[in-house]
Amino acid sequence: MNEKNFYDHDFKAADLVSESEYVDLLNPQAIYRYLLKHVYKQDEYCKKAAMILYNHIMGRRSRTAVCGAPGSGKTHVAQYIRRLWPKTIIIDSSTLSKEGWSGSRKVHGFLNEVDPASPDYIVVFDEFDKMVVPQHNSKGENISATVQSEFLKLIEGERITVNKGGKQYSIDTSQMSFIFCGSFAICAAEKAAANSTRHFGFLADEHIEKPYESKLTLNDIMEFGVIPEIASRLTDVININTLTVKDFEYMLCKHDASPIKQLEAEYMRPIRVTNKKLKALAKEAYESGLGVRYAYAALKRQVDEALFTSFDTSDGGADEICI
Repeated sequence: MNEKNFYDHDFKAADLVSESEYVDLLNPQAIYRYLLKHVYKQDEYCKKAAMILYNHIMGRRSRTAVCGAPGSGKTHVAQYIRRLWPKTIIIDSSTLSKEGWSGSRKVHGFLNEVDPASPDYIVVFDEFDKMVVPQHNSKGENISATVQSEFLKLIEGERITVNKGGKQYSIDTSQMSFIFCGSFAICAAEKAAANSTRHFGFLADEHIEKPYESKLTLNDIMEFGVIPEIASRLTDVININTLTVKDFEYMLCKHDASPIKQLEAEYMRPIRVTNKKLKALAKEAYESGLGVRYAYAALKRQVDEALFTSFDTSDGGADEICI
């Protein structure tokens, strides 16, 4: 692909973002600044994600694992990568099954969405940890390891034949980049427990490490269940920051991509949320592990209810929505 083609892709990608947010995809710093605007407190992840996209466009493919607590932004960053690079597919890999097994969702099923003539896609396997955790059948076979073996053809970059509309096509997966996202929560908890120390007596000393306080390594995710054949082909393991309740409070109302600001744009009205409700919502987002996505859905339900009620006193509904 020559330089003109790069800019052609840039121009098309800009259709998915506002004109003021046009991003030069040949500049990883520009990608990084765009991601930072929409993602809170994940500077290092945004930097590495920017390089994944930039390298992908330049023909350098990535195979990356992303580890972090639920609700901390793993999938959120991928969604904004997709805005810049529409040829990004995000897959819930927790229910994938091997070819020939029961179940409608296969490892290679996403290839039906791929353009065979231009297969330079970024493929994000979300909830990857739920797929790789060892699961044994009645014969003692590790089912998850068997399913993982289906990924090898993908990340090795082989041609895979798919049926589309009654015709067979050969998809060249060597042009694809792969991102494997997972919380690996059990792994993080076990590592924290192993790193914690307790000494009793007159000179008692105690260090209790929290999950995700120490970075997860390639060896950690292999011990969790990622088979060596996949682990050895990963180009990087990215650890993302764990967010606090205070972080969620900030994200809900002050960040550029806050759910409240999004809803104000959608409803074309100012939205006022009491401090008590804001703090409660931030706490729920944190404790549930569902993050800002949960907070947005909860806020939207409350906004709809408040707007509906406001029509009792105003024909056009309230100019300002208070919840």
